Amino acid sequence: MQEKETIKAYIPGQCNIGPGEIRKRNRIGFIGLALMIVFLIGAEFYQIPKGWKLLLFAPTAYALSGFIQARHKFCFVFGYFGLFSTTGKRTRVIDPIQLRQDRLKALKIVGQIFLGSLMITLLYYFLS
Repeated sequence: MQEKETIKAYIPGQCNIGPGEIRKRNRIGFIGLALMIVFLIGAEFYQIPKGWKLLLFAPTAYALSGFIQARHKFCFVFGYFGLFSTTGKRTRVIDPIQLRQDRLKALKIVGQIFLGSLMITLLYYFLS
């Protein structure tokens, strides 16, 4: 039996998306992962020049953006622009303190996506 995850309320700087939005972020992650695999297979099959292998960064960032946002239950775009959607309806964050907390969380997530993508891309670049 699988427990259904429920999110009842917006929590500034911690949770700004509900189950529907989390599913969307996971879908983005899996699409990005598929794109990464296609890129890696294509790059190795066609033996692309080493410099072109740095393009792995784009699908990796796409994949990580989905998975990291789903894991944190937090959309960095919503967070930065002062929105939340825990019930399927987008609502604006009014409180400036909450908005600041959300923007800091959004920037942390973007940093995680960037650093993770950079590490994976450079690992592939230097090991291939």
